[in-house]
Amino acid sequence: MKITISIDQPTGDFQKRLLELLADHAANIEIDTTWSVARAESYYRSLPARARKIVREAAIRDGYVPAEALRENEDSSLRGHSAALSRALRRGFMRGLWPEDMRPPIEAQGPGFGKVVGYRMPDDLVSTFYTAIARTETSGDLIDAKDINAASDSVQALTDVMNMAPKRS
Repeated sequence: MKITISIDQPTGDFQKRLLELLADHAANIEIDTTWSVARAESYYRSLPARARKIVREAAIRDGYVPAEALRENEDSSLRGHSAALSRALRRGFMRGLWPEDMRPPIEAQGPGFGKVVGYRMPDDLVSTFYTAIARTETSGDLIDAKDINAASDSVQALTDVMNMAPKRS
């Protein structure tokens, strides 16, 4: 038997009692940490444009996107891109869209210190994210305003828009 419970904005007392009940039966509880298309859509919509590009390119390229495909020129930095990906994962947990221990759908690849050489999406997530991205871009709902709620994400989104404007000499 499989039971799925979804509760929006539970009262403090209800949440406390439910968590106590679940704790009593923890040995029989399995938390769903799989990426569904719906979860992938929420994650993708919550990302600023530059981070969305990383996820989209990785899904299109069968799970790996080299840094060169993301940089505007060879001296461009990808600094800060991974932070937006991590913040979106954390926001999804805080909003109750997935459990805290969801694995990141994409991770920076590199020597550890220095320039990122690319980003990798696990093979088993590529088709899920490809479908989610196609649905999101077809619907025209690229950004859900309530998802960009952190000041740093708002600043990043503004920076992305400004970088897309033609540069004057």
